[in-house]
Amino acid sequence: MSNATIIQTHNELFIGSDSATSILIEGQLYRLDTKATKLFVFDNLVVFCSGVLNYCYRVMDLFSSQKTKNVHSLREILLETYQDESVDVVIGEYKENKTWLYQLSPYNNFDIVTYTDIPKGGVNIITAGIRTKESYHSVCNGISTGKSIPEIYKSVFDEISYEGVGGILTVFRINRNGVSEFIEYGIKENENLKIVSIDILLNHYKKHLIVGERIYGKIFMGVNLALEDEDGVLKFQGSKGEIFDRNGKLVMKLGLVDEDPDKFGLWSFNDITRVKIDQLEGFVIDKASTDKNKHPDGWEKVMWADPSDGTLYTHDLVAKNIKVVNNVGDIILDAENNYLNIGDFNTIVMDNKLTSMEKMQIITELYKIEAGYHRMLGQAEKYKRSQRDDIFDYDAQFFSKSSSTIDLYSTTPLANAYNALLDYMSQYIDIVGRESLNININSPKTDQTSEIPDRAEFILKFKTYYDEEKRLRNLIEDAQFYSGLNMGQFYNNVVIGEYGFIVLRNDGKYRSVLNATNGLALQKWEKNAWVNKVYASIGNSSYEDGTLITEDLVAKRLRIETKHGDVLLDADALNFDFSVLNSIILDDVIVSTEKITLSNQYKSITKQYTTLKEQLNRYATTIYNDRDSSYYGLDDAKNQLESAGNELTLTYSNLTTYMNPVFKNMNITTHIVNDLHSSRFEFHQKWEEFFKAYEGARAKLADFLEKSSLQLGRNYNNTVIDAENGVVVTRGNFKNRTTLNATYGIKIERNDGTASAPSWYSVFYADIRGNLYAEDMSTKRLRILDAELGDAIIFDALDGITINGRNGEQIRLNANEGIAIDVKEDKRLWIHTDGTLRARKLIIEPDIGDVILDEETDGYISDLMVNSLKAVKKDKETCDYIYIRDNFVKLNTGTSAKNDITKFKLHLNKENIYSYPEMIWGQGNGIGGNIGYIRKLPSAMQFQYTNDAGNMRALELNATQGNAVRLYADGGEVRIDSDTKIIFACGASKITMSPDNIKLESSRIDLG
Repeated sequence: MSNATIIQTHNELFIGSDSATSILIEGQLYRLDTKATKLFVFDNLVVFCSGVLNYCYRVMDLFSSQKTKNVHSLREILLETYQDESVDVVIGEYKENKTWLYQLSPYNNFDIVTYTDIPKGGVNIITAGIRTKESYHSVCNGISTGKSIPEIYKSVFDEISYEGVGGILTVFRINRNGVSEFIEYGIKENENLKIVSIDILLNHYKKHLIVGERIYGKIFMGVNLALEDEDGVLKFQGSKGEIFDRNGKLVMKLGLVDEDPDKFGLWSFNDITRVKIDQLEGFVIDKASTDKNKHPDGWEKVMWADPSDGTLYTHDLVAKNIKVVNNVGDIILDAENNYLNIGDFNTIVMDNKLTSMEKMQIITELYKIEAGYHRMLGQAEKYKRSQRDDIFDYDAQFFSKSSSTIDLYSTTPLANAYNALLDYMSQYIDIVGRESLNININSPKTDQTSEIPDRAEFILKFKTYYDEEKRLRNLIEDAQFYSGLNMGQFYNNVVIGEYGFIVLRNDGKYRSVLNATNGLALQKWEKNAWVNKVYASIGNSSYEDGTLITEDLVAKRLRIETKHGDVLLDADALNFDFSVLNSIILDDVIVSTEKITLSNQYKSITKQYTTLKEQLNRYATTIYNDRDSSYYGLDDAKNQLESAGNELTLTYSNLTTYMNPVFKNMNITTHIVNDLHSSRFEFHQKWEEFFKAYEGARAKLADFLEKSSLQLGRNYNNTVIDAENGVVVTRGNFKNRTTLNATYGIKIERNDGTASAPSWYSVFYADIRGNLYAEDMSTKRLRILDAELGDAIIFDALDGITINGRNGEQIRLNANEGIAIDVKEDKRLWIHTDGTLRARKLIIEPDIGDVILDEETDGYISDLMVNSLKAVKKDKETCDYIYIRDNFVKLNTGTSAKNDITKFKLHLNKENIYSYPEMIWGQGNGIGGNIGYIRKLPSAMQFQYTNDAGNMRALELNATQGNAVRLYADGGEVRIDSDTKIIFACGASKITMSPDNIKLESSRIDLG
């Protein structure tokens, strides 16, 4: 177990840990080594996983194989694999414009503890693993004394270093730019560090182990044996052998590999495939299966050899250039050359007879033909019609097309040949069914020897089918080629056709066109037409053909030259073809001509290095210091700029020192190995490190410029200033923005949409007439006056809202009184603070208009929403009433008491996460009888009644084909009465019953 120290702000997260491993021997902790990995990077995640290292590495190995990597999938792995190992897991990431930190620990069943929404300017400190209290206080002390982040981390791990913490400190930084390594630092170790040694191990294990570099002897006896190095472990327990990889994962068994029954052999496996060789099953290759019904052990055979006769069986065989020969070496099948020899059929029918054995061969061949036939039909249906033949409307905003009705080929000839073959063979074998093929091999036909009148016809039936199959296969291949990424196909908003090459953005706003008319054009949908925004001029009277025309051009690394090749502008930083460098050092020798190439390149980068270095120094000092204030982002960018400058100087100096012996004498050949005592890899690395440092320094300079300048129309810390909108400040989570300009004055808006699709709604603004509008305004006291300057409406923090009328009316709303309406200080209506509604007189008047009112009460309520409703008399007499509440409607008899009798109930019954409507009829007999149900289930409609004896009578209308309509009665008879006629019909078969006769109609009637 190691220490993880995390410093989290709203925009950035730092997570650091050491590399020490330790071991506890007889109560004393010893340092084992400093090569462990505790921090793991997966895409945009950094994971701290420490504890029992073999278990930690196993968890991280399983997590790395996950298609979806997040805190939930990691928790599932921990829950499935945890067996009381010591482990602690912390995950950090940046998403939704803020940092997220999660902690998973076994003490709370790995429940996810989340830290996010750190306020701007706030800091969250988390420590995990061991010595957490010490590291936490050390971080707090470092922050309070103004130390930088690197200084804090170095100080923390120097302080807590002991046998369990030490080695190399690695700190990762997580922000909107992703994950980057921030610090790598050698921790200052304790002078009295206890380090494990051979003597300590020998002293501990002397009663249990024999330790020796070499052990010689003729007889070895024992129960267990373990051989281990850095690549893995080999274990023997009696006759059972096991091999583990370097991550502690079991990958092979040998010896006694299984029991009940005992199996001796060799098994090798991973999460997907298992290979077995043993004396009971022979040779077997299995694949992992999730179907526990068919494969209870989780493995499905895909290839195996029968141990009794050596016959090889396989499923899903894919092979290139496969050939099948008979027992004398004749080729029966050559897949590479599309060759199938049907000569065996000539041999089979040589004597114009089909024996029982020959029929079995034919049956096997027919099953193969049937499988290929259906596979061929499936492929044929897939490629039968091509999108290439679809008709497109190129002038529409979105791609519009009508599907093709053209069939590229027909499968009828193959079907005819297949059916003709089965028709012909049915006279010799018993074909029970064709879809799918079913041949009765136990039929008397199979055992009989059959005469073949025409041997040529027999062979021709098979040949005709094979020819049609080959013809259709060729047609499918032609259709696939025809339907590839070809002319006219619509693929992922891309069309290549007579109009050229068109790529449409999925919102229908922009498209790219490449053709001989427009050249290359980027178009925008404006006023129901496509308008060129960026295009290469062709046939334009104002510009020469090939001229690139654009609006609002933004370019990185732009180079502009005159027609004579002179450079007007070169924003590119540094160009170097590493393939030239590799070709120079390919033979480990640098000749004079190659030295000239290297020297010219070195002079070029020296000039650019000098220029960039001057810029770095100027911006990191003069420009940085020439300001009245700073902020964390700028300070951090300045520190990174200085660090990048130091890295640039170091790599340039290393390159210069390395290349000086090469340039010392330009006329001699320099050997990289013999003269420079180096290698091609190191030679290439020196140049590559400089180029990486150069590009890194340019990126840091761009980042510094962005954070230190404010430009019109440029987003700066979520603030944009331009001539059209004035000043626009958007909150970091894109939920609010404020606008200041001459049109709106001050406008504050709320985003009711999302960051990617905002929907801005004004909550505070002033219109052009000077009227002020606001929502959710906070004030201690606000007065609205009438024309005579009296208090018409008063908003007060203590007295709430008071509204005064012209004739002594007053409405008050506050937390002390509730809601009150007075007329000349006489109470008329009020809602007390306990929630009760009180009124001196409540009148429900008829509605105005064409609404028909209740003739008895002449009252009307237009809209009513209540938690519950009972239509019961107020005199507490027993009556029938309606009770509505939650998700049910009941018809009750009683006085509105809990024990009232329910005679009807309509409700939504819920099973799992689904609900369905159900009616319950009758109060029942108290034991589940004499009650009826009507239910609408997801897959059926049910009408059920249970009598007093508990017997069910029911009618079910099911969604399935089987038992579509089911009528049944338990313990009773079913009777259908009619004085005219009863008809039972199933297809063409009928039973007709009339008062004087019963009529049966069918092509066949069986009476048992």
